[in-house]
Amino acid sequence: MARKPNSPYNFKNTDVAVDNDSLIQIGKNMGTNVSKTDISGFPAEKRDVKQIMDVRNSLLIKDLLQTKRERMSKSDFAFFRGTVDIMNYDLDKHPNSNIHVLIGGDAHLGNFGFYGSPEGQLLFDMNDFDESRMGFWEYDLKRFLVSCLLVAKQQDLEMKKVNKFLIKVVDTYRDTLIHMSELPALQKFYLPSTLDNLTQIFGKLEESSESFEASFDKLVQKSVKKALRSDSNYAVKKYTEIRDDGTRRFIENAPVTIHINSADYQKITDGYLNYRSNSRSDVRLFLEDFHIIDIVRHSVGVGSVGTLCYLMLLEDADNNHLVLQIKQALPIYQDSNIYRSHHHTQGENIVDSQLILQSASDTFLGYFDTDEHSFYVRQFKDMKGSINLEKLDWSAYQDYILICVILLARAHSQSPTFPMIIGYLQSHDWMSKSFVDFANNYLQQVEYDYETFTEE
Repeated sequence: MARKPNSPYNFKNTDVAVDNDSLIQIGKNMGTNVSKTDISGFPAEKRDVKQIMDVRNSLLIKDLLQTKRERMSKSDFAFFRGTVDIMNYDLDKHPNSNIHVLIGGDAHLGNFGFYGSPEGQLLFDMNDFDESRMGFWEYDLKRFLVSCLLVAKQQDLEMKKVNKFLIKVVDTYRDTLIHMSELPALQKFYLPSTLDNLTQIFGKLEESSESFEASFDKLVQKSVKKALRSDSNYAVKKYTEIRDDGTRRFIENAPVTIHINSADYQKITDGYLNYRSNSRSDVRLFLEDFHIIDIVRHSVGVGSVGTLCYLMLLEDADNNHLVLQIKQALPIYQDSNIYRSHHHTQGENIVDSQLILQSASDTFLGYFDTDEHSFYVRQFKDMKGSINLEKLDWSAYQDYILICVILLARAHSQSPTFPMIIGYLQSHDWMSKSFVDFANNYLQQVEYDYETFTEE
């Protein structure tokens, strides 16, 4: 594992003592000498990506690599979701803006969704931070746009219309950053990503938000109902059973869900106790009433398959239950290497990044480390839900993408350097189209890579 003191966790990269107008001008100056091909150019080619993928795969559970492969083979979008390292590898070799912000690192359309705030409000925001790091803002935007094209292709939408619309999406990203730069600092800091606030932001960017609001409400209606039902009680009903001896345990479903050996059980238990002792005082007091009754290894998602991921079942004296998810935090892949920080574990980095990039985060969010691995902890099924991307028609597709790109811009606006992005995007009138052109060029690379992957 490579190490460097200012690896992807160095928040000092965003320290500034300059007003927003000056930062916008700095960004504009940085973009002045950029050519269209610096942004859009990507020469797609047929190649063997196994060597790139093997770097991360070497850190994963070998028994789950076949499951991961099966999930990634279902479609080119599934493959894209599971191969963020390949795109990072490519972007690291591509011209960049040299503007650092804290990025999500894997900002595709499937990584936005519903979840519950500590106050029980239903929020919609970015929801995956395993790849979060200090990086160039366009890594997120480019990955986002490629995912938009993949979903459009999956839904058999007219690509000419899609590409024209995606230019508007980049404009919306820029205009949202402008909107954020004009808000008072505390208002921007506290602004929660409720559905009402999202439609209000959209209304600030467009002349009228009425048709958008009606359309988006229709889009999210079923997902909202499902998300509101998704909590620890739901998780207990779905994933556990009462055995003949009267004890409640997780249901096994090998190889996805399996019970672990006593040594691993003890390691996770010790880690949980460390997590609990370092939690906020109110969370720590709440958890004191609960004891562990079961732990299983439980694989989730596509890109995360192969990482160590556990579900922990907790119970109090009154038979109330809480299910926590404990997920391995893998080190960052950057510049063709795996990096670990001297100063922060990856679990700590993911938690810190989530707290910064989300408008509000899970009350139970935390982390712990064992001798071998770093983990982060969160509540399992805390009103979590997502939009079914396979159900999007043209109208819903547009509404969903506009909401997601607003959230992406809001997340980037938490870094003090974000006004530089505004200036950079304003430096040429062809900027937005060039980003869409890149997405189309890179889409061809994804298709080549997926074809190679499925032929192996």
